[in-house]
Order: sequence, then C-alpha cells, then structure tokens
Amino acid sequence: MPQAHIRQAVLERLRKIPGYPQLSVLDLSCGDSEILQQAQVDGCVCRGTHFRSDDYILSGGGATAGIAIDTGIDLLAALPYPDAEFDVVLLTEVLEHLERHDAVILEAARVLRPNGYFIFTTPNLHRIHSRWQFFLTGTHKLIRRPVGWDLKPDDWYSYHVRPVDFPTLHTQLHLAQLTVRTVCWTQFKWRHAAWLLLYPLFFALSSWQFRSRRSQSPAYRQGRRDLRRWLLHPAAMASEQLMVVSLKSDLAVAASRDTKTT
Repeated sequence: MPQAHIRQAVLERLRKIPGYPQLSVLDLSCGDSEILQQAQVDGCVCRGTHFRSDDYILSGGGATAGIAIDTGIDLLAALPYPDAEFDVVLLTEVLEHLERHDAVILEAARVLRPNGYFIFTTPNLHRIHSRWQFFLTGTHKLIRRPVGWDLKPDDWYSYHVRPVDFPTLHTQLHLAQLTVRTVCWTQFKWRHAAWLLLYPLFFALSSWQFRSRRSQSPAYRQGRRDLRRWLLHPAAMASEQLMVVSLKSDLAVAASRDTKTT
C-alpha cells in the first residue's frame, strides 16, 4: 500500500482542486482506502476499486468500511462506469504494477467529467540519482527490488513490472486528451541533496536533446517543449515519487463527442 507520505501528498493536492470537497472521487486499486476515508470525511462522494480479495496492497485492517468498493476490477480492461462520472480519478502507486499503461489512462479520461483531474503517483525513475545510475549501469534506481527470476506467475503483478517512463506516459496522457497541470513533491531525502549539483548538467543536456527542428510539426514541437518543462521541474528531478496532476478540458470532451458522431 502507499506509504504515509505519499497518501498525505495526494490528499493535500486533492484538497487544492477547485470545488473541493463537493467532488466525486474514484480511487483505482485503492488498497485500504485511507485517502478516500479522509476525503469522505471532508465531504467528497468516494468510490474505490480492488483487483482481487487477496491483493498485496490490502492490510486486512478493515479500513475500507463505509467506502463503496467495487471488486474484481481489472485495470487493463474497461472500467464499469459511465462516461463523465467522476470529478477526480486517483491512481496511487499502481501504474508500475501494470504490464501496460495506455488502457487505464484512456479509461480514467473517459470516466472523468469536463475539467476533471487525473492524479497519479509512481516511483520516480527520473530523479537525478536514478538518471545517473542508469548512465553508469544501464539500470534505474528503483524503490522496490525489480522483477526477479524467483517469482511465480501469480505473483507477477505485485512487483514493479513496468516502471513508468514519463516521456512515454506524457504522450499517452496527450492521446487521452489529458494535459499535465503540475508535477508535485511527495518526499525529498536530504542524503540525495548532493545529486542536485548535477542539475545544470542535465539542464544543458536537455536543452540540446529537446532542440527544435524545422522538419518537426508544430504539435510535435509543442509536445516536446511541454515534456522538457516537466522533466526539468524540481519535483521530477528530486522527489522520490513522480506525482502528476493532469486535467481533462472541455475542448477534449467536445472533440470526443465529435469523434463519436462522425
């Protein structure tokens, strides 16, 4: 289940959403639903999902009492909710456990109302010391041990089988008509502060890597500029988790309706 500092960071960001607490909130694979419990106390209408009854993220403490929980919800399949049903969709420390990410992002966008928010957290492969480790060894700095050769097939999903590559996910959010609004902090470990001395190096390398070319389309150049902005955000460079807040706009909803009617 998400650590306390992650839950607190998500709850703090949730409370900053316009209209809070008069919001409907869906938490996908919500574990013991600690975030939903507090949001419901504040006044939100809350719903959560579980994949299976023996899920590794359930402590068995019974914290889900009083929260509407739908069980057997596979996040690689269609969600059993109507279009535009929720104001907020949460996905906390779940993406890295899924073999693919596009399905759940598209479904999260579908069930969001106009100007609804999709908030997710995941271990941050893009913090500076992870980038440096990858440069030296070819492997990222992971928070949990990587998938091992000693696993049984049934245990696969409980490990970080697909750590999140943010450039790819940024594109998937765009294709789902979700716009990144901000990247947030969860936790900064002071023992990693020395890595921030490398920030100017990564800034310079990023400026070279993301330079525009005339052969690129305006939409492509704009997407690359937005991606560079968030990859260089202090939270993306130093937070233990990548916490992203994205927005579904009215224009996205209109475009989706136009597509369905043609």
